[in-house]
Amino acid sequence: MMQHRDIKGQVIEITERALAKCEQAFFSRANREGDLHRIMSAGESDPWFAIRVMTGCEQAVEKDLQSYSIEALVPMRKGKTWERRGRKIEGRPMPVIHGYVLVRFMPDVYSMQAISSVDKVLGFLRAGEEAKRISHSEVKRFYQRAMAGEYDWKANAPTYGRGEKVRIVDGPFEGLQAEVLTPNDGKKADMIVVSVEIFGTQTPVTLPLALIEKL
Repeated sequence: MMQHRDIKGQVIEITERALAKCEQAFFSRANREGDLHRIMSAGESDPWFAIRVMTGCEQAVEKDLQSYSIEALVPMRKGKTWERRGRKIEGRPMPVIHGYVLVRFMPDVYSMQAISSVDKVLGFLRAGEEAKRISHSEVKRFYQRAMAGEYDWKANAPTYGRGEKVRIVDGPFEGLQAEVLTPNDGKKADMIVVSVEIFGTQTPVTLPLALIEKL
């Protein structure tokens, strides 16, 4: 068998420290998976929560949680439909609210910590020091409206200027007032970035215009 004697390279030494870190990561993941399997399924009276995740990872987190039999939901909307060279291109599906996943389980400190440890999860939407609770009826109504296409892309959307005050009319931020961060003056986009104040903390959120109204 031919040997490549001329190949040069650097020998990589695997240290005890590196092996220990790999073992720690493996057991940490195994423990996290065990914790998720032990989360109690939600009862009829249990609330929903909104967890903040990395943008673009909403459906991945939803699928990950569902694999542990945890109720998780990402209401979707259809983006703009295009016409190119006489051919209709359907708008791509996207989350109604970017960066958030709705999740329902029997709430306790143990379960909260387990959910927070899931990959790509950044934390819970909070109302003060506690995670904000959302009723099942609110989530059901929000989801049904999304399925009916009420939040799909629409032409001739109203325009908003930077600094304008608005109210959020549906979803986990329903009832809260917000301030426009990214104006859509003269644009055809039907989404906008607003700053929502939640117990003294300003939180930027990207919303479709169908979820807000002018004050």
